[in-house]
Amino acid sequence: MPKSIVCCLALIVSLLSISAHCQNPNLPVYSELIPTSSGLPYNPATDFRENFTAPNGKQVEVLVKGPAGSGTYTRAIRPGETPDQYFPAVVSEAVKAKAHHLVIPKAVYAFKGPDLCTDLKSPSCNLPTTCDANHYYNCNPHWQIGTYPQGQVTEPDSISDLDIDLSGSELDFSAPVIGIWILEAQRLRLRNFTIDWPKLPIASLGTIVPDPDNPGHNALVIDSKYPVVDKYQGGPVQIQAVDPWDDSTTDPPGVFDAKSNNSFEEYFIFGNAPQPTYVGSTSAGSHTFSCKSCHFQNSPADPSCSFFSGCANFDLFAPGSRVVVRHYTYNGLAVIVNWSNDIDFENVTLLTGPGTGIMVTNNGGYRGFRLAYSKVVRKQGRPVSIASGAVDLALKSDVLLENNDIGYGGDDALAMHSATGTITAINGDKIQVPGPCDPDPMDAPIPGDLLSFYDANFVYKTTARVVASNGSACPTLELTLDHAIAGLSTTDNYLDLTQQPSARYIFRDNTLH
Repeated sequence: MPKSIVCCLALIVSLLSISAHCQNPNLPVYSELIPTSSGLPYNPATDFRENFTAPNGKQVEVLVKGPAGSGTYTRAIRPGETPDQYFPAVVSEAVKAKAHHLVIPKAVYAFKGPDLCTDLKSPSCNLPTTCDANHYYNCNPHWQIGTYPQGQVTEPDSISDLDIDLSGSELDFSAPVIGIWILEAQRLRLRNFTIDWPKLPIASLGTIVPDPDNPGHNALVIDSKYPVVDKYQGGPVQIQAVDPWDDSTTDPPGVFDAKSNNSFEEYFIFGNAPQPTYVGSTSAGSHTFSCKSCHFQNSPADPSCSFFSGCANFDLFAPGSRVVVRHYTYNGLAVIVNWSNDIDFENVTLLTGPGTGIMVTNNGGYRGFRLAYSKVVRKQGRPVSIASGAVDLALKSDVLLENNDIGYGGDDALAMHSATGTITAINGDKIQVPGPCDPDPMDAPIPGDLLSFYDANFVYKTTARVVASNGSACPTLELTLDHAIAGLSTTDNYLDLTQQPSARYIFRDNTLH
């Protein structure tokens, strides 16, 4: 299985490059242009290095550097000190002591988290800068490691060479915002800990019933053992997503119904879809959500409007259907990495979270990420583990995922992708593109980079090299190409083949279920 995955990934790159070469034989085959190594020295005492053979016969090296240095620092949390205060403080103290190994004593650490605005109907809770359950990115994280860059970063230096051993501790987060945010760090390792949101109503189970308040349509009754009030949303739990559920399995409390497909999935968070109305106890059950407030297009009688356009309701489900109801899907991130090199997670268990689990974003760093011997699994009695996708990687280079157990998530188990850019103007061999407007200079094409171009449906068109660059990386960049591209349109996309995607990643011995 590991060899098949590696060969598959490499073969896809090779086929794409052969296609590009056939359409323009003057260009080199792209697989011949991929750097096969970071060029960095390997230290077997601290680093992780793996190799594989690409279809063109070349040896490809994947290297994730580990923390270097000696010296250990540790201290227990002080009386009256909260975890919100303790964790940033103890990291700063370790750095100040010039220690490279920080030991956190084993304990259950309950974070308070940031204060959220909970009156979601008030004007003050709907400002663009408000910190609330729907704007997690405006809120402080529970634990931040590193600092937000003040300018362009060519080498992360806010924190370097630190191995944090949490000794089997559990970090209990509370608010539906970022759990751990790693910023501008390099050679940072976190290991031996569990992340949980023990009191956040991530998901419930329920039953679809005829709506006693709106005859001819369906309602939802949530099982009485699940909480129906969410203090972070200031009232009843939101109904964000509903999927068919199979609780006849021997794996309690059940699993997503494999006999169904996404045609029976409903999201109430797209297209300004109205929330179902919580009507409480009815003849149908104790915790009834009526869809008298919903839009009823996309019912079996009228499929003209999908939930993506705001027409979400319960009518696609047959009365009596068992369903899983997710109350959080995109409201936060358990772990996010930005502008960093060589981040390593080992023996980490993620039990739940209010959105994506572990994310390395499009501006997640220059190279080097490892996740090993870790789990994303649900706690006993919970329907799901993470509310949305478990692991989301915007790939750059040198990524190792090995010996992980990922399951019971609300969406993708593992997503990996590169990010394309848009074209705003074309003048012969010159094109204008939006600058990245972020601290990562490698997010902007520079002279010498090879760009591939795709139409609006991401069908490959051609490849060209950047020979000059003018303007600002924010907001607009003008690139001069080595030739004008016939038929290029502002509806097309481009991908920087030199800086962003890479073939240097290995996934092996993982269990996804």
